[in-house]
Amino acid sequence: MVKKKLPVGIDDFKEVIQNDYYFVDKSMLINELLDKKSKVTLLPRPRRFGKTLNMSMLNYFFSIENRENNRKLFEGLNISKTDKMEYAGEYPVIYISLKDIKFRSWMECFGALKNLISNLFQSKIYIRESLNEIQIKNFNDILMRNENADYTNALKDLSSYLESYYKKKVIILIDEYDTPLVTAHSQGYYDEAIFFFRNFLSAALKGNPYLEFSVLTGILRVAKESIFSGLNNLVVSTILDNDFNYFGLTEDEVEELLKYYELEYELEDVKKWYNGYRFGKRLVYNPWSLINFASKNELNPYWVNTSDNSLIKELLDKNDSKVIDDLKAVFSGNEIEEVITENIIFSDLEDVDTIWSLMLFSGYLTYDRFEISEITGAKTYFLKIPNYEVQSFFKNTFIKEYSHGKTAMYFKMLEDLYKGDVKKFEYKFKELYLSAISYHDSGDSEKYYHHFMLGLLLTLGDKYIVTSNRESGYGRYDIALEPKDKKNFGLIFEFKIGDKNSIHEKAKEALVQINEKKYDVAMKNNGISKVIKIGMAFSGKDVAIESEIN
Repeated sequence: MVKKKLPVGIDDFKEVIQNDYYFVDKSMLINELLDKKSKVTLLPRPRRFGKTLNMSMLNYFFSIENRENNRKLFEGLNISKTDKMEYAGEYPVIYISLKDIKFRSWMECFGALKNLISNLFQSKIYIRESLNEIQIKNFNDILMRNENADYTNALKDLSSYLESYYKKKVIILIDEYDTPLVTAHSQGYYDEAIFFFRNFLSAALKGNPYLEFSVLTGILRVAKESIFSGLNNLVVSTILDNDFNYFGLTEDEVEELLKYYELEYELEDVKKWYNGYRFGKRLVYNPWSLINFASKNELNPYWVNTSDNSLIKELLDKNDSKVIDDLKAVFSGNEIEEVITENIIFSDLEDVDTIWSLMLFSGYLTYDRFEISEITGAKTYFLKIPNYEVQSFFKNTFIKEYSHGKTAMYFKMLEDLYKGDVKKFEYKFKELYLSAISYHDSGDSEKYYHHFMLGLLLTLGDKYIVTSNRESGYGRYDIALEPKDKKNFGLIFEFKIGDKNSIHEKAKEALVQINEKKYDVAMKNNGISKVIKIGMAFSGKDVAIESEIN
């Protein structure tokens, strides 16, 4: 049997259906929207989780243009078995996607917006003959991209023209509404962008008498007092809610897909790589990664390599010690407790605490549960990395930070450590350390070097359980790496600081401490027979290492 093609990179609903691509039926999203019938609905979801395909589906379902042909697209889908088909082809629709509005300056951004709006008007040019002279001038100004055209009120004006032409109110669909603002923030023209988009969206969505309802998608739930200032009719459903969960793939949908392509034997590995996102009460898989995996039959990090990580990297670059500590905790497979802010204001991105909300809503973290404070009412979420694909993003981030352009040496150094060749590890570590550490970065705090070593060693998380500051024997070791394969070496590190003349004695002192405090007891009790004990002492760019194996 010839298998259906996989819609890799195709997010046009009509193209998927007419060309008989493999399609996971999410059409009951239409049913839920019509049941709830909010005036303006914002659906923030992570990138590449099916937002554009779903918005395209809404466009083809509701659009009064080509209504009969469009209705055929839904034959056999779940929505066709409901009474909601009476709404198919009943409304004029304005559909725009802002996902490609990503430019380095406001001038370039605004130029692209003018082109986008002009093309939108061009697609509705058939209504121009029904307009009066003033309306025709406004329409033509937009069409010709004139400087004096009223772009701010373009969506509202177009909805007025369509309502007058069809005698029916208009549905407005705006996909990836926040992409231009994320880019504007990273490129330094946020003030100009927010000024325009606040007025642009408010004109279309606030008090627009020609609006039937509107749906917007994006990644972030931006606070009302920011871009949606004064918009009182806004209903928001984030990944923390149980509503509108028609994004991502459920376990049943994934099993069906793998079975269809005769890949069901890969289910456990696929689950490890791409599952783990919690949307409301559901656990879902990343659809972009699943489609790419099924197409190539290779387990690779597809999603993190295509997503825009600029905001995440911007916050990571701040090197806030608590953020780094918490990231290292989740990288090690632990949970962290953080208060999540659903209403994000872009100016808050200067606050490093916002990174947890951003990472959760962007798909880099997920949660198992939450607790509500009886005193403040704040929700504390227990966050973790959802799967191996996202873990690979953090792993590569740490590699980049600690290898400083010497990636090959970095990997060989860790391989030496894994094999128990401490002398080779020591040689490569000292060379890498000279490149990685600056006199201005280092200090007289043991905690600084502890952070550095923990970040460097966390990339061994595939082979070891990495722990830090845990009790064992008669004290608390600095870092321990317990091998998942008990035949391999265990590793225990203890760190000291000193001056250039004393670090060799300090390194010996650290090794003695490991033995005297019996830090290896917990590992030995877990069946690890061979443990490498490493004492390290630091002074600026100088380091001394003492070790033994027993």
